[in-house]
Amino acid sequence: MAGTTRRGCAQKDRIQGLEEKIAWLEGQCDEQGQEISALQRELSELKQNFRMLWQKVGDPYATRDEKDEVPPPHY
Repeated sequence: MAGTTRRGCAQKDRIQGLEEKIAWLEGQCDEQGQEISALQRELSELKQNFRMLWQKVGDPYATRDEKDEVPPPHY
C-alpha cells in the first residue's frame, strides 16, 4: 500500500508541475498577444503617416521639369 501512496503522490506532484508550466505558458501567450497587438497598432500608424507624407511630397523618384527646379543659391 505504501507503493501505491508514493505513486499517487508522485502523480500529484507531476500534475502540479504540468499545471504550473501550463499557467506559465498561458501567461507568455497573453504577453506575446499584447505585444503583437501593440506592434500592429504601431505599424498601422506608421503606414498612415507614410501615406500622408507620400501625398505631401509625392514620388521622390519622379522626374521634374527643369522649370520647376530651383537653382542652387550660388547662381
